[in-house]
Amino acid sequence: TGRISPDMILRAFALGAPLVLIGGCHPPGDCHYIDGNIQCEEMVEKLKKKALPEAGIDPGRLRLEWISSAEGAVFQKVVKEMDEQLAKMKKEQRA
Repeated sequence: TGRISPDMILRAFALGAPLVLIGGCHPPGDCHYIDGNIQCEEMVEKLKKKALPEAGIDPGRLRLEWISSAEGAVFQKVVKEMDEQLAKMKKEQRA
Protein backbone atom coordinates (compact mmCIF):
# COMPACT_ATOMS: atom_id res chain seq x y z
CA THR A 1 0.00 0.00 0.00
CA GLY A 2 2.88 2.34 0.65
CA ARG A 3 3.85 2.38 -3.00
CA ILE A 4 0.48 2.80 -4.71
CA SER A 5 -0.36 6.17 -6.19
CA PRO A 6 -3.68 7.84 -6.98
CA ASP A 7 -2.72 7.64 -10.67
CA MET A 8 -2.50 3.85 -10.47
CA ILE A 9 -6.00 3.63 -9.04
CA LEU A 10 -7.51 6.09 -11.50
CA ARG A 11 -5.76 4.29 -14.37
CA ALA A 12 -7.23 0.96 -13.26
CA PHE A 13 -10.72 2.45 -13.45
CA ALA A 14 -9.93 4.17 -16.76
CA LEU A 15 -8.84 0.84 -18.20
CA GLY A 16 -12.17 -0.70 -17.20
CA ALA A 17 -11.68 -2.22 -13.77
CA PRO A 18 -15.15 -2.46 -12.24
CA LEU A 19 -13.72 -2.57 -8.70
CA VAL A 20 -10.32 -1.92 -7.15
CA LEU A 21 -9.04 -3.58 -3.97
CA ILE A 22 -6.01 -2.29 -2.13
CA GLY A 23 -4.77 -4.76 0.46
CA GLY A 24 -2.20 -3.63 2.95
CA CYS A 25 -0.45 -4.33 6.22
CA HIS A 26 -2.22 -3.68 9.49
CA PRO A 27 -1.45 -0.28 10.99
CA PRO A 28 0.38 0.85 12.98
CA GLY A 29 3.90 -0.40 12.46
CA ASP A 30 3.24 -3.51 10.37
CA CYS A 31 4.25 -1.90 7.07
CA HIS A 32 7.61 -2.43 5.35
CA TYR A 33 7.30 1.18 4.18
CA ILE A 34 7.07 2.39 7.80
CA ASP A 35 3.93 4.56 7.58
CA GLY A 36 2.97 3.67 4.02
CA ASN A 37 -0.31 2.12 5.08
CA ILE A 38 -1.34 5.29 6.91
CA GLN A 39 -0.38 7.41 3.89
CA CYS A 40 -2.39 5.09 1.66
CA GLU A 41 -5.43 5.34 3.92
CA GLU A 42 -5.30 9.15 3.73
CA MET A 43 -4.89 9.01 -0.05
CA VAL A 44 -7.87 6.65 -0.45
CA GLU A 45 -10.05 8.92 1.71
CA LYS A 46 -9.14 11.90 -0.50
CA LEU A 47 -9.85 9.92 -3.68
CA LYS A 48 -13.24 8.81 -2.36
CA LYS A 49 -14.22 12.35 -1.34
CA LYS A 50 -13.09 14.24 -4.43
CA ALA A 51 -11.32 12.64 -7.40
CA LEU A 52 -13.57 9.61 -7.86
CA PRO A 53 -16.87 11.54 -7.72
CA GLU A 54 -15.44 14.20 -10.04
CA ALA A 55 -14.52 11.43 -12.49
CA GLY A 56 -18.02 9.96 -12.25
CA ILE A 57 -16.81 6.89 -10.36
CA ASP A 58 -18.79 5.58 -7.40
CA PRO A 59 -16.40 5.70 -4.40
CA GLY A 60 -17.85 2.36 -3.28
CA ARG A 61 -15.94 0.75 -6.14
CA LEU A 62 -12.64 1.37 -4.31
CA ARG A 63 -11.90 -0.70 -1.23
CA LEU A 64 -8.98 -0.59 1.19
CA GLU A 65 -8.50 -3.55 3.54
CA TRP A 66 -5.82 -4.40 6.07
CA ILE A 67 -4.94 -8.03 5.38
CA SER A 68 -1.73 -9.74 6.48
CA SER A 69 -0.17 -12.60 4.54
CA ALA A 70 -1.36 -14.98 7.28
CA GLU A 71 -5.02 -14.00 6.85
CA GLY A 72 -6.11 -16.12 3.92
CA ALA A 73 -9.64 -16.47 5.28
CA VAL A 74 -9.98 -12.70 5.58
CA PHE A 75 -8.74 -12.22 2.02
CA GLN A 76 -11.21 -14.86 0.81
CA LYS A 77 -14.07 -13.09 2.62
CA VAL A 78 -13.18 -9.71 1.12
CA VAL A 79 -12.91 -11.13 -2.40
CA LYS A 80 -16.25 -12.92 -1.99
CA GLU A 81 -17.89 -9.66 -0.86
CA MET A 82 -16.43 -7.85 -3.85
CA ASP A 83 -17.62 -10.61 -6.19
CA GLU A 84 -21.13 -10.17 -4.78
CA GLN A 85 -20.82 -6.39 -5.23
CA LEU A 86 -19.77 -6.89 -8.85
CA ALA A 87 -22.69 -9.25 -9.50
CA LYS A 88 -25.07 -6.64 -8.06
CA MET A 89 -23.53 -3.92 -10.24
CA LYS A 90 -23.96 -6.07 -13.35
CA LYS A 91 -27.56 -6.84 -12.43
CA GLU A 92 -28.32 -3.12 -11.96
CA GLN A 93 -26.73 -2.32 -15.34
CA ARG A 94 -29.01 -4.83 -17.05
CA ALA A 95 -32.12 -3.39 -15.39
